[in-house]
Amino acid sequence: MTASQPSQDQLHLASVLGIDISGDTFDVAAARLLDGVAPAIGHEPAEPSSERQRAFAESLGYDVALDSKRVASAKIGEALLANNLGAIKSLNLQAGDRVIRLTQFEHAGELRSFEQEFIVSSIQPNGRVFFKGGNGQGAWPTQLRKPAP
Repeated sequence: MTASQPSQDQLHLASVLGIDISGDTFDVAAARLLDGVAPAIGHEPAEPSSERQRAFAESLGYDVALDSKRVASAKIGEALLANNLGAIKSLNLQAGDRVIRLTQFEHAGELRSFEQEFIVSSIQPNGRVFFKGGNGQGAWPTQLRKPAP
């Protein structure tokens, strides 16, 4: 699963609406188009991206300050997918691999973490990694590392 170009239907609709999606991916184009027609089809009108979205996008190396909430969400989703697919590739991750999941949390105002070892059961198209015997437990690949040999 990777970011794809706008579809022919999206390009046609964008030309009818006068919206430029030429540099967008399929998901970003969809968000822009929905922003353009939202009030006409009973959806909430476009709103500027939130401060939280802008901060999170910046931490991922993206600027969504001039984007709507929908477009910012699409761009953030694509950035996270790219990071996860990159982590799968760099770890050379596959079913049967031993991995260590790092879990971080805040307790009493202090950042804490712990590690657990698992065996990879499957890797979903969205990058989510599931573990054997984990009763649905999984992690994003950016939370994983392979144990030292």
